[in-house]
Amino acid sequence: MTAQLKMIISVELVGVDGVQQRREIANVKRSVDEARLEDFGLSLEEAKEIQLHLQKELTQFQTDQAAQRDRKCPHCNCSRQVHDYRSRTIHSLFGLCRVRVPRWRRCECGSSARLGTDCAPTLLNGRATPELERIQAELGSRLSFREAARVLDIFLPTARAHNHRALSNRLAKVADQIEKWDVASPYRLSRAGKSPVSVFIDGAYIRAVPGYQSRHFEIAMGRVVAQGRAPRQFAGAPHIATGKHDILRAAMRAQGWLPGRDVTVFSDGEVGLQSIVVSATRGPVTHILDWFHLSMRLRHVEQTWEGIRHLQNLEVYLQNVAIHVPRLRHLLWSGYVREASEVVKQMLAQLDQHAGLRDANGKIRRLYELISNFGTYVIQNEASIVNYCQRYWSGLPISSSPAESAANSLVNARMNKKRQMRWSPIGAHRVLQVRAAVADGRLEQAKLNLAA
Repeated sequence: MTAQLKMIISVELVGVDGVQQRREIANVKRSVDEARLEDFGLSLEEAKEIQLHLQKELTQFQTDQAAQRDRKCPHCNCSRQVHDYRSRTIHSLFGLCRVRVPRWRRCECGSSARLGTDCAPTLLNGRATPELERIQAELGSRLSFREAARVLDIFLPTARAHNHRALSNRLAKVADQIEKWDVASPYRLSRAGKSPVSVFIDGAYIRAVPGYQSRHFEIAMGRVVAQGRAPRQFAGAPHIATGKHDILRAAMRAQGWLPGRDVTVFSDGEVGLQSIVVSATRGPVTHILDWFHLSMRLRHVEQTWEGIRHLQNLEVYLQNVAIHVPRLRHLLWSGYVREASEVVKQMLAQLDQHAGLRDANGKIRRLYELISNFGTYVIQNEASIVNYCQRYWSGLPISSSPAESAANSLVNARMNKKRQMRWSPIGAHRVLQVRAAVADGRLEQAKLNLAA
């Protein structure tokens, strides 16, 4: 006969009156003679069943204890009689909980406790626990809603499968609560510092739902950095109740910013992104053109020239181009904007002198267009080009790489690249609010009942 071992798992409950109750919640059997590695410890299904039974016992015990406290009349301290019992259903992280709740008759003194003052109604105020909604919101922001529902079904006990629409609705609820708290939070005067605040901002396009006014719409996102504080990420979509500047202002407030303090903006030079920061601060800001975007535009000119410089003795005909293309990067790196503009004009003038050669060769014509566009870009952002060399060796930022990182973590990983889902502005905005809170650790560290 095969020898078996039996493990009984029970829970001991102690109420407020000190009475102990012991209840068996699981019974696990294992074979000793034919022991295998598959039988080592608990299986996933057994663990889910134990969690489910434990949750049911705990929730019913909590409800019973709260009901005993509610039985006494708060005015005359007499015990009220039971009118009937009703069943309440609460969705929790470890399964669906159905608890039995008594309803009380009116006390003989003629008074009855209000709903908000009783222990049981306060305990059971809601359809789902805040922890469940936070977990569903976080998974919904990291994965697709259907995939998040499948992950929850795999690891958590549940009487019925999780629904992807329920995850979407609860993510929206949590996102609205996060945004409401962030926008309405007062200035943190005690935390405000005198160090300047740096805003790294960038934009990204995602696919819009059918019927929207365009095929894509732009998301503005980035990072707010202040000395001595962890970076704060932000993101906002167009055509929503809360403007992008309000989202950015809330992020700056969280970093200790106050009106009148210095704000340095790093972007690729797009006017729309700069206007968001100006609207958020309601004052002038210091804008610095991202060195990466400036360098990449210059790199196109350098590569095109390197590809044609040895054709038809072009270095002889285009001496200014041959001399100034290698210098242009050094001039801009050192902040000599006027000299760089003059160099661009000289190169364009020499190319105009050889208009026949330019028109006959498509590569030279392409070089002319790149130099012309680069010169326009430099002139438009003349006030934003600084001495990058000095800032770099001083340990100061010179690029909007934190904004690029925020674009990858907030937008691309969930909405672009291999993700084929289309988004409405409000749906994308809510997902971005939760993703930003998850990335910053605010969703886990929040002491408020965000999901209630």
